Amino acid sequence: MKSNVRTTFFSFAKGHLLTPWLVFAVIIFWLELTHADMRFASLLFHWQGGVDSWPLRGHWLTEGLLHVTGRNLVILLAVVVVSCIGLSFRVDKLRPYRKGFIYLFCSVMASVVLVRLGKSLTHMTCPWDVLEFGGRMMHSSLFARLPEGAEFGQCFPGGHSSGGFAWVASYYVLKEYRPAYAKAGLIFGIVLGAVFGFAQELRGAHFLSHDLWSLAIAWTSASLLYYGFFLRVPKVKKIKVANKISIINTKEAISK
Repeated sequence: MKSNVRTTFFSFAKGHLLTPWLVFAVIIFWLELTHADMRFASLLFHWQGGVDSWPLRGHWLTEGLLHVTGRNLVILLAVVVVSCIGLSFRVDKLRPYRKGFIYLFCSVMASVVLVRLGKSLTHMTCPWDVLEFGGRMMHSSLFARLPEGAEFGQCFPGGHSSGGFAWVASYYVLKEYRPAYAKAGLIFGIVLGAVFGFAQELRGAHFLSHDLWSLAIAWTSASLLYYGFFLRVPKVKKIKVANKISIINTKEAISK
């Protein structure tokens, strides 16, 4: 098991939050500036022969396998993690990993819940609801005001992809317990979310930016919780350390 190296939040955030968010901001700005969201959705729509609906919306591969079965896979993974938490109280070999299992479950749930909350607060529509793709609603950017009389979309961020991207938290778990496999955990979460996201984009359920935002939310929540679980120095510990230093300094002063 990797030893806990305590660090300040700012030094941690610099590499794990600031840099990724700068890259993310550039990508989102480019998507908004070039209208790449609509262009990419249009490309997928016409590629599959869409006229007034998305042909792959109900396809066995995109809906049956990658959407329904994919969702069940995420639920199964969550059940496995919860089971490991429970077993860690009875199986000695799992006990050292209990904290990691609890962190992983909390991180996955936080990511999914935050995305669900985002859906209830934002106005963006799904591609299949947009006029250009056979729907009856106007497309509206996240940063634009909803047109007068337009319906609330509630299609942002990408919900299904968030179930995959949430597992980027595996990176931090493996970073603590099996550092050599940490990148594999990161790749697993990104690939799973990307596959789920692309399947939904093919169905007309989400724009590309919806899924990128889900990734950003998943990574941010995983990073913040990792710091809280593994790197943050508890206040009680800080006080004890400060007291020890004070006692040592007092003894040195007396001896002089």
